[in-house]
Amino acid sequence: MDEVFVEQIVKKKISISGILMRAIAIIFVLAGIFSMLIIGALGLTITALLIYVTYIIWGYTSVEYEYSFLNGELSIDKIMGQRKRKTIACYDIKNAEIVAPSMSDEVVSKINNTITKDYSTRCRNANLYSMIVNDSDGRKQVIFEPNEKVLDAMYHVKPSIVKK
Repeated sequence: MDEVFVEQIVKKKISISGILMRAIAIIFVLAGIFSMLIIGALGLTITALLIYVTYIIWGYTSVEYEYSFLNGELSIDKIMGQRKRKTIACYDIKNAEIVAPSMSDEVVSKINNTITKDYSTRCRNANLYSMIVNDSDGRKQVIFEPNEKVLDAMYHVKPSIVKK
């Protein structure tokens, strides 16, 4: 059997709470800068600490998903702040019932009593696909945004379930 390997990275849209956390962090940094004028060296220490906290918050709110498809297995990694990577899910396409656009009739008819896992950018005009999978945790609907290369690789492995 041919080895099939394709990967794709998509950037998740920042949520309202993420934007709010970033704005509050910046406001605190600005307040720390003004505190240097009043309390001197202690203000410098506080400002340095606040800048570090803002750096951590920025990385926490910057999320990307990497879809890796290797020989029939879709692996989804979460990348935070372009530094920290964690594999959050692996799905075997052999256990999938269908891979199709999320709003298609085939998917809508099969999503009853499924657990939904959303690994998309959450943009309104995104090209969302759903994969209905049966695994040890039960039946799941996996929402993701594959490009043509990922879809072609899935089609190459199991053409009967992939609907473009």
